Amino acid sequence: MQRRNLGKAMRYLVAVCALVSSLALFACGDGGGGGGQTFNVNTTVPATANTVAALQGQALTIPNGTVFNAAIGNNPVTLTFNTPTTFTLARGTTTATGTVAYGSCTFTVTASTFAAGTGPQVGNTVTFPTCTITVSASNVEQGGAQVSGTLTLVLSGATGSASSSPVTVNVFISETGELFVVNLTTGATVDMNTNITNTGIVGTGR
Repeated sequence: MQRRNLGKAMRYLVAVCALVSSLALFACGDGGGGGGQTFNVNTTVPATANTVAALQGQALTIPNGTVFNAAIGNNPVTLTFNTPTTFTLARGTTTATGTVAYGSCTFTVTASTFAAGTGPQVGNTVTFPTCTITVSASNVEQGGAQVSGTLTLVLSGATGSASSSPVTVNVFISETGELFVVNLTTGATVDMNTNITNTGIVGTGR
């Protein structure tokens, strides 16, 4: 009788252990996701030498070249950050290159193929007190995988205001809520120096 009861008790114990193990696996697995809140990101951060690395190497179309030089007129130009602190401004095959300083974004021309009276010349500077990057992406899970998003450069100063065409990047949010962008041209992972959980953006939950 004692042997039969012992065997029955052992079978119960094995069954309970199997049930506990399966529940533990279910709780830890979470379907393969990060397990965090999901956010629709639409946030603006200051353009700095750190955050502009997210745009480096990408040709940004600026629809109104007047913001860089009145002689260009209301014609599109492309702006490329060759490095976070150097740039090329192009209209067709004509270019101006130079340096960028931050606080306000100040572009200083150090070389130019624009003919006099048609565009930026060596020594010209243009400053944009408003110089920001807008990050947009949908359904970004905190602590989860990268999702496709866009970056837009916004410039505004005495010469006018302009927003670039959006460029495609990958976006993710760390487990601690920090917003990161992956530059698809350079492969660099860039901390955008903002914490999504502190921005007031409402997540969609899980």
